[in-house]
Amino acid sequence: MNELVRQQSTITLRLAMQALQSALDRAEEEQVRISIVVVDAGGQPIHSAHMDMAPRQSRDIALNKALTAAGFGISTKAWQERLEKCSEGVRQGLPLQRNMAMFGGGEPFLHDGQVIGAIGVSGASETIDECCARAAVEQVRALLISS
Repeated sequence: MNELVRQQSTITLRLAMQALQSALDRAEEEQVRISIVVVDAGGQPIHSAHMDMAPRQSRDIALNKALTAAGFGISTKAWQERLEKCSEGVRQGLPLQRNMAMFGGGEPFLHDGQVIGAIGVSGASETIDECCARAAVEQVRALLISS
C-alpha cells in the first residue's frame, strides 16, 4: 500500500441504524423525546432521527455532539474535565468553535482503537442523553464482537 494514503474503517449504514435504534429504545424506556445523529469516521451524517415532540434545537445539538465525539475520539462529557486542565484562553475559546459540544451525549464508536463513527443525542437531560448514547455504543461493540 502507498505510504502516502491512509485507510480508515468506518461505520456502515446498517450498523448505524442498529445503533440508532438502541438509543431510541433507551429514550422510550426513559420516556423522553430526543434527536439522534450518527456520523461516520469522517464526520459525515449517515443516519438520524428526531422523535415526535423533541425540541427543534436538539437536532443541531445532537449533530454537534456527534461531530465532536468523532473528531476527537472521546466522549463529549470528557471535555468538562479536560477543560479544567487547559489555559484560560483555551477554556474560553474552544467552546466557541463551530460544531463543538462539550457536554454529555456524544460518544465515539471505536473499533480496534480507531474511531469508526460517533453518535450524538440531545433533547433530554445530559445524564439521559449520555445513557441513550452509551446504549448505542454498547450495541455497536456487541455487534462488532459477534461478527
